[in-house]
Amino acid sequence: MPKVRTHRPRRSAAVLRERRRENRVLRNLTERLKVSNFLTVLGMEESDVDRYGSWAGKHIVNAYRAAHYGYNPRTTRKRTKPCKGYPEGRWIKVFVYRATDPALITGCASYKRTAPFVQGMFAPAA
Repeated sequence: MPKVRTHRPRRSAAVLRERRRENRVLRNLTERLKVSNFLTVLGMEESDVDRYGSWAGKHIVNAYRAAHYGYNPRTTRKRTKPCKGYPEGRWIKVFVYRATDPALITGCASYKRTAPFVQGMFAPAA
């Protein structure tokens, strides 16, 4: 007896593809923040964001990984400031977070340079 091959009909594959397309649109509608944007919203000066943003980002990504079973957040590309050899800056990959993600606050609270800004804005009501 010949082996019968079973496969998914083309119609169901098209339905699945359409469902993924709709989910992608909804996923992209949520606003994403870079760490530098979040620190600016907190009230840090631009020079401090440049100086401490990378370390704050490391604390924030660790908080995100702890809350999401070791997964990394989504990434985007960002152009750096001009430097030697790159007069227009260069493109680097950075993590982006939802504006409501608690990892932003938790990570900033765990880093001593950004903790005062977070505690001032998100202090629990007494």
